[in-house]
Amino acid sequence: MARMRSTGLGKLEVHARIENLRLDQDLVILEMKAVKPVKWHIRAGLQPEDRLSLLKLVLKLNFRLLRFLVNWNPNKGNHPEPAEF
Repeated sequence: MARMRSTGLGKLEVHARIENLRLDQDLVILEMKAVKPVKWHIRAGLQPEDRLSLLKLVLKLNFRLLRFLVNWNPNKGNHPEPAEF
């Protein structure tokens, strides 16, 4: 479950499930369904000019991100609370 915060929402934390990742013309669209505490459909569209920034961020995280993606932890849902993200 993705956890999202926004300065516009104050201290509210929104929990959402990733529903889809798709291409639509020149956009990569990430679709999420918020389930707590609100029920929203959230979409983020990455434009072609975002590709280089995204690639740089992924390469910067390289090993930590790869370990996160392939480590299927059996303690599902038992995540420590981040101080702030």
